[in-house]
Amino acid sequence: MSLLEVNKETCTKCGTCAAVCPGGIILFRENRHPRLLPVTEDFCVRCGHCVAVCPTGSLTHADIPLEQCVELKDAQQIDLQQCEQLVKSRRSIRKYRDKEVPRELMKKLIDIARYAPTGHNDQKVRWLVIDGKDKLKQIEAVGLDWMREATNNNPFIAELFSGVLRRMEAGRPDFIRGAPALAVVYGDKGNTLGSVDCTLALGYFDLAANAAGLGCCWAGFFMMAANTFPALKEVVALPEDQQVYGALMVGYPKYKYQRIPVRKTPDITWRS
Repeated sequence: MSLLEVNKETCTKCGTCAAVCPGGIILFRENRHPRLLPVTEDFCVRCGHCVAVCPTGSLTHADIPLEQCVELKDAQQIDLQQCEQLVKSRRSIRKYRDKEVPRELMKKLIDIARYAPTGHNDQKVRWLVIDGKDKLKQIEAVGLDWMREATNNNPFIAELFSGVLRRMEAGRPDFIRGAPALAVVYGDKGNTLGSVDCTLALGYFDLAANAAGLGCCWAGFFMMAANTFPALKEVVALPEDQQVYGALMVGYPKYKYQRIPVRKTPDITWRS
């Protein structure tokens, strides 16, 4: 099979596939069927735009079979008002119920989050889910050691987090807030777009979790320590050529929020 197959019986020769191709590798001339330019293997990013946009389902890609592409249903599309509530109702949750997050639900959320865009469609975001109580307690304990070392060695951190350290030493789980699960994203060291790709994926995960009745909070302390503090690196246990790019605390919110608080007016500059 060639990289792109065109069903000439159903293709209407509209040229839409060529118009949306980000690599410009589909050649289209009026009243002719689309075809690939030579040497396309090196330039195709496997984004699936051509398969997704075809109004008659006349294209299939060697790596993106038409039969595996879910057809969009208008009845399941949310409108702008529903999207607005979903996004604006999202809160940073730091108090969780003592309830495990089912792994099947975590897998579903990750499945949704993998559709976040990645640079050059690399799709190299990798996931680590930590959900065992003993392992999470171990991370809290390691986090306390990290906080002590960080405050001893960095005057800025000492001034900023002295209160946090006192609470942690008193037994309060402020490192990961007693969350029943951590969703960690990681990828290749030195990947120029790794941080962006992983942040986008976590953002998708965060909103999907909100829709599923879960709450998340970006695990800032964990993210600060994960790649530099030896004891935490040992617990996370990533391959040597990988690094953590982001993490979310995940769980069922202990409290239900009733309204959307006011935010600052956006600072917008228009140029035309």
